[in-house]
Amino acid sequence: MSSSYLSSKKDKVYEKIGFKIYDDISLENIDIIDGDVDEPTSPDNNEDKSDNDKPANQGSSSVADPVDPKTNYIGTLEISKINLKKGFVDPSSKYNNISYNVTIIQGSQFPDVEKGNFILAAHSGTANISYFRNLYKLKIGDTAVVTYKNKKYTYKIVNIYYQTKQGYVGIRRDVNKSTLTLITCTKDNKKSQTVYIAELI
Repeated sequence: MSSSYLSSKKDKVYEKIGFKIYDDISLENIDIIDGDVDEPTSPDNNEDKSDNDKPANQGSSSVADPVDPKTNYIGTLEISKINLKKGFVDPSSKYNNISYNVTIIQGSQFPDVEKGNFILAAHSGTANISYFRNLYKLKIGDTAVVTYKNKKYTYKIVNIYYQTKQGYVGIRRDVNKSTLTLITCTKDNKKSQTVYIAELI
């Protein structure tokens, strides 16, 4: 009885979604996982630093060009603090891929879904597709705006943590709130990804 109660409370605190971002250019293999993943580490525990923060597909023989500006975006992500404004496309589009765009992770709920989690990923680094190159400058309390279906949704960052690269990332959020999750490779650390959790305000 008590185990079941604790489990239900745990589910209200976080959810875990696994996907590959660091060794695949495609984010098609996404699973909601029940098993445990590594606990997130604090930004103070950054290890294995490297001078070159290259995008995840650095070993690829070719890199796709940025998406054509004429692409029909269905919304935009804007973070004024880091001068980021980038459109995102329908999840069914071939351009919903980190080799082209800020990418909507399969299993996300759009901002107009109450208590949903809108999850976006993009490369960091210095390449022309590294749209999240400056996310590392964000702090708790900073805001991001998503425009979708001609409506603006403003989110405030409430948590930032590192997750070891192991093929999955744990998404830790309050499932009773509408959230935006941003994920990218950690600056100067080849072994982790950074997760930014923001809540609708």
